Amino acid sequence: MPHKRKIDFSSLLSSVNSSRDSNNGTQSLNLTELPANILEAFIPGYSLILRYALDVFGFDISIVLSIGLIIFAFVTSVQYLWDKAYTGFSTFCMSSVYIDDSDDLFNSVLEWIAAQRMSKISRSVKAVTYRGSAWEEANEDDHDGGEVLDEAGIFNFSKWAARVPPRYEPYYGRHRFWFQGKMFIFDRSRRAASSSQYQYGRPSDEELIELTCVGRSTKPIRDLLDYVKIWSLDKEKALTVIRRPVNKERSRYGGVWSRVSSRPSRPMETVVLEPEQKARVLTDINEYLHPSSPRWYANRGIPYRRGYLFHGPPGTGKTSLSFALAGIFGLEIYVISLLEPTLTEADLSNLFNSLPRRCIVLLEDIDTAGLVRDEKSDESSSRSKAEKSKSNTKDGDNENSEDGKEERFTLHDLAKAMKSSNRRERTSDDVRQGISLSGLLNAIDGVATHEGRVLVMTTNHPEKLDDALIRPGRVDMQVQFGLATRVQTRELFVRMYSSDKDKIPERKTTLSSPTPLRHTTSNLPNGTSKPSVSASSTSATLLDNITSPSDLQAIADRFAESLPEETFSPAEIQGFLLTRKKEPQRALREVEVWRDGLLEAKERRRKVFGVQ
Repeated sequence: MPHKRKIDFSSLLSSVNSSRDSNNGTQSLNLTELPANILEAFIPGYSLILRYALDVFGFDISIVLSIGLIIFAFVTSVQYLWDKAYTGFSTFCMSSVYIDDSDDLFNSVLEWIAAQRMSKISRSVKAVTYRGSAWEEANEDDHDGGEVLDEAGIFNFSKWAARVPPRYEPYYGRHRFWFQGKMFIFDRSRRAASSSQYQYGRPSDEELIELTCVGRSTKPIRDLLDYVKIWSLDKEKALTVIRRPVNKERSRYGGVWSRVSSRPSRPMETVVLEPEQKARVLTDINEYLHPSSPRWYANRGIPYRRGYLFHGPPGTGKTSLSFALAGIFGLEIYVISLLEPTLTEADLSNLFNSLPRRCIVLLEDIDTAGLVRDEKSDESSSRSKAEKSKSNTKDGDNENSEDGKEERFTLHDLAKAMKSSNRRERTSDDVRQGISLSGLLNAIDGVATHEGRVLVMTTNHPEKLDDALIRPGRVDMQVQFGLATRVQTRELFVRMYSSDKDKIPERKTTLSSPTPLRHTTSNLPNGTSKPSVSASSTSATLLDNITSPSDLQAIADRFAESLPEETFSPAEIQGFLLTRKKEPQRALREVEVWRDGLLEAKERRRKVFGVQ
């Protein structure tokens, strides 16, 4: 028995050692089989696939999986630590400025970024079709159009526009660039917009720009944005921006005003108006916009507002003067239509309160807005009742003489009265739903009204405006526009047919001087005075090709003498010249026929409608 027990212990010891050696020998193999053991839990039968691959290819792919798993874990750990470190560094050592897509600065930054080298070498860019305005297209380097003319010489705009390359912007994500020796990070992102915001029938995305730089101060970014604003203004220094109200759904998220277009600033010399009136308006607005004026107004308790009324026949340049003033003083034009059916008095007040510090607010054709007082409606109703009572009394006196006729008239009068009553009810409802006179007055000069703007109202019939609307304090200056004189007709002709190199130069007006602007005709292209034209001048001489500005001036004199003074509007004369914009001789030949035809049409219109 002792011997037998000794043999058993020896066998047990050898078994333990054998198991230990076996475990030590397969320890590395179990490490390589770690991915297989993990994947086996998710993919049943994965170990069989490994054995099959080993038998077929003679290679244990579990080694590759183990190395890949280790590399993946290492990269994930490094990325996690880097994100944590970058987040902490950004939180405590970096500054950011955010720009929403509803702000004008958003497009300015995108345009500036698109012009930088970073956008040209980036591997992730966004192509945007360039949709410039007509006057921006004229500044393109290649605009001769020679290669886009067909056999008949017809210009094809689609072919010409196809040659304009798209603009390339950085795509969504982070992009790094350098500016004035500092590194900046440009991060463009987007997010789903609210379901109430739609563009072209589908929900529109909201975009956001984040500009980041190293440092705890945002001053470098603010300096960059100031530079971008100056760059954008220099690019559009010859343009006047026009804005209109946006729809109510969009105004909840992106403001109440939107930029609809921009056009070249109109020179003051192109506005047909007496030089004295031009100088008076320019001097008044220049004094009002001076930086010292707000304090002067405040010290005297005067609201810092200025209003102008431009009135005159249609086509005399009322709106043109508004655009010319905006171009001279570098202001944007905010156009409000009081005939908008959905515009309420609350919306109008919100529009005025959302104006920038300095701008021009344009209310065109103010007389057509139907602004009336409630008292006037009552007076009109009382007057109608009195006239109706007087008519009934007169009809009663004639009752015995014309019974049949009285009955027919009474029925007709009853139907007419019912229609008139329904019309008055509809008009009253429209007035209550639209803008009333009191609502407009509160928006213009109410207690909470915005200050610093220039209000311009235009009308063809100033006599139709309420006295409360045009009283001093609301309308500080009235400018009357008249029909074209012979001098103004001559100016229109010379300006239409002057070449670019012989264009009448703009005159610099010293607004502080009381001396009015000099007349345009005193500054001819060649610096000479107006040549005299004798009555014996032959048409053959005038109809030769124009070889000098004096020849053009001679033709302009003959053209102006062919038209009666203060009979046609500048717009009518310009419309006639536009159809012959490269043929001054033809315009002179055909002006008499056009004059007689237009005068005859105006006479017929006066007889039929009783208006000029």
